[in-house]
Amino acid sequence: MGEACKVLIVDDEMLIRQGIINYIDWEQEGFQIVGEASNGKEALQLIAEFSPHIVVTDIVMPIMDGIDLVREGKKAFPDTEFIVLSSFENFDYVRSTFQNGVADYILKPKLNGPELLKILNRVVSRIPDLQHCVSAVKPERSTEEILENMILGYDFSLDQTVLANALPNSGFALLDVQGKNLDPFQLKAGLQRLSLKELPVFALNSSETETVILLNFNRDQLDNIKRTIEQQAAETSDAAWMLFEPFDAIDDIKRVHDEGRMKMKKYMFYLPDANLFSYDNLPEENEKQDNFDLNHFIELFKDRLFNAAFTYLEDHVDYLAGRYNNDSFEFKSFLGNIVFNVIVLLDAMKYDTQELEEKKYGYFSAINEAKHAKEAFDQFNEFLEEVRTIMLVGDKANESNNLDKILGYIEQHYTEPLRLSEIANHFHFNASYLSSYFSTHHKEGFSEYLNRVRIKKSMELLENSTVSISNISGMVGYSEHSYFCKVFKRITGMSPGSYRKELQARHENEEKGLSSLKK
Repeated sequence: MGEACKVLIVDDEMLIRQGIINYIDWEQEGFQIVGEASNGKEALQLIAEFSPHIVVTDIVMPIMDGIDLVREGKKAFPDTEFIVLSSFENFDYVRSTFQNGVADYILKPKLNGPELLKILNRVVSRIPDLQHCVSAVKPERSTEEILENMILGYDFSLDQTVLANALPNSGFALLDVQGKNLDPFQLKAGLQRLSLKELPVFALNSSETETVILLNFNRDQLDNIKRTIEQQAAETSDAAWMLFEPFDAIDDIKRVHDEGRMKMKKYMFYLPDANLFSYDNLPEENEKQDNFDLNHFIELFKDRLFNAAFTYLEDHVDYLAGRYNNDSFEFKSFLGNIVFNVIVLLDAMKYDTQELEEKKYGYFSAINEAKHAKEAFDQFNEFLEEVRTIMLVGDKANESNNLDKILGYIEQHYTEPLRLSEIANHFHFNASYLSSYFSTHHKEGFSEYLNRVRIKKSMELLENSTVSISNISGMVGYSEHSYFCKVFKRITGMSPGSYRKELQARHENEEKGLSSLKK
């Protein structure tokens, strides 16, 4: 008897490794377990030590995962064959491992003794020195297995005869169905029951949440297929159906599958409630518009034009939610970036952001993990509501303090050619916001209040000094004497000259009264 086929088992879960070891009688089947490893780094050391013919490895592992193990292992030990274990959730990873030289794969939910032995024998059949390990009857692959491997990018040249017999018609279409508790056999039977009885129909890469169905037809049958899919989709409203673009050559199956599935993921992210998408009747997306101007948003925020800032932001989020061909990562990244910038802005504007700082990573995580746009948007709206609350509480606490500071500033600078825009810049307000704020909290406008301050100061000068009226107008901040006189009369009811004369006459009368009392 020749050398046994040496096998190394790699998985970070000990129970999985033990399960694999106990699935079959290794020695009786011509195999020998030479070791176990819990990650890729340990596996590379054992490969160097024991030179296994085959490595059965998980994909997701700590320290070094299965993808890196395959890449590094094939580079250092090119004669070693690798079989990867994959859950349905990591199925996209499996495709990438084939580029690095994976010989085959096993889906964990399908992992059992016969399945494992079948895959092992298939891989051994490619190792010239170990043909004695292969069962007397070479295991044949089903059409579904061949098609599944083709979707993964596996070479199908040896299976062309099988495919030619199984796929007699000239046209092909892939149907991707996603939902909960899917039964691929029921889906396939449902299509055939409705009107596709005579067509070859294959359920591929099936799980409880996704099934890919290949339809082989002649071109004149395509309209009937579409109607049948519409009927079946109507009967299973809790699942999403997408018909990918038809193709003429079976070797295009991987390209059509990968491109169609990527598009379906985008549409399902933005339209989770829709249950039927067809390559020739996809929902229209929003027309392209200008990119979001973050600097403009920040300036609106700094100027305290909050309603305008939030309206601008929410309009753009609504626009993005209707751009179905954009990747979900782009949508989520935009929301996360706004969360970050708004917190920084609030902090710079002296709002209390402590609680928001503590929650921000929760918002980042919830947005990033959202399964569809509405879920991400709901989290984002929750964040914006909290921002509005913080601003409302902060503004109420600062209202009286801000007004006192503004009034004090006017008292100090009334002699200058004071303008509302200058005060707004000084206190980091928008000018229109400050005008409204001032009127609301002081019951008179800025200009009226400034005039009252200046006229009051001019009355003191008229009473307590001999400075000319024209000079007094300049001293209290008026550049035009005539305008000063006009304002003075409107507020006091008399001209500056009449006011001074009345004061002088009053003083003279008071002095005469005092003199008569002394006599």
